[in-house]
Amino acid sequence: MNNIDLSIIVPVFNVEGYLKRALDSILMQSSPINYEIVLIDDGSSDNSGVICDEYQNNFSNVCVRHIENNGVSEARNLGISLSRGNYLFFMDPDDFVSEDFFEKIFPNLNDKWDVLCFGYNEIKENKDTILSCRPHLYTYCGLLGKNEFRNEFIELFKTDMMYNVWSRIYNKSFILKHDIKFPSKPIGEDTSFNFQVYRHLNTIQFIDSTLYNYIAGRSGSALTSFHPRRIEIQLDELQALQQLLEKFQIEDASLIQEIKTKIIVSAAFQISNLNARRKEKIQLLQSIITNKAFDHIFSGNRNQTIGSYKTLLRQRDISSFLRRLSIDLLTQKKFRTVIFIEKMKMNPILRKIAFK
Repeated sequence: MNNIDLSIIVPVFNVEGYLKRALDSILMQSSPINYEIVLIDDGSSDNSGVICDEYQNNFSNVCVRHIENNGVSEARNLGISLSRGNYLFFMDPDDFVSEDFFEKIFPNLNDKWDVLCFGYNEIKENKDTILSCRPHLYTYCGLLGKNEFRNEFIELFKTDMMYNVWSRIYNKSFILKHDIKFPSKPIGEDTSFNFQVYRHLNTIQFIDSTLYNYIAGRSGSALTSFHPRRIEIQLDELQALQQLLEKFQIEDASLIQEIKTKIIVSAAFQISNLNARRKEKIQLLQSIITNKAFDHIFSGNRNQTIGSYKTLLRQRDISSFLRRLSIDLLTQKKFRTVIFIEKMKMNPILRKIAFK
């Protein structure tokens, strides 16, 4: 295939139950864009590799490389080196793109931007049944230059949409020029990759469409597993963010404190939903409140950091209300109640209330 516009890079590891849906969501829609799908089978032990080969045999724009298991970063970096397109899109194999993905992307494929960002749907499902769907859209649409982006960076970052790599397309020449790669680390590789991107960014485009469907809470995914070094790695990322803000000549202590509260509650959620004994969960929760990095959160004014219960209820900000509640309960060492509340967050009815 010549003159490829877009390379869709998909790292594949033990996702036999999801992979066909992901690939069909791309291949079954018409496209004015010349694209290729680069599948990197990262040492799968299920039938994922066989499925990859089937698609390669049936579609001329699908190519497969089988490698030993080295992690998602190495798989994506290999995908970049094998790609032939002008633009790069990193898709996860358990998610799927929206039906109008190519239709909405096509008018925006130009050399005006280094990164093209779009919205996504956060979906919680049980087998084939969708329990909840929360759309995430940028409030800003259009093209931002370097200085404009840096001026808007804090507000953009507060959306929690600036971490992932699957709700954006990257100009390949920009990535190669600055030698941007995914770091070899157990978690947080998306964030580190994007921090490199933001450091060198000259132009970024935002469009107001939800073009990606992110499946949250899949068994074995990052959302439902707790890595023992997770908090340590996230605090390292926070330090990298502070360095980035210094480069941008931005100071915002409230953002740093807000991110710390989210790290705490995210860890509490994952710990509470672990398939482990309650005693083990309580020990892990105890390690959070004894972490010196969070001293100010547990001893400071949480009305100022997160907001008062009264204000959050008046604003109908149930997500922040629950975050405040979990941190207060951790401070009081009411670990069993924390576990109960964080497990309740998996309830589809509560998710719809909290995330509507």
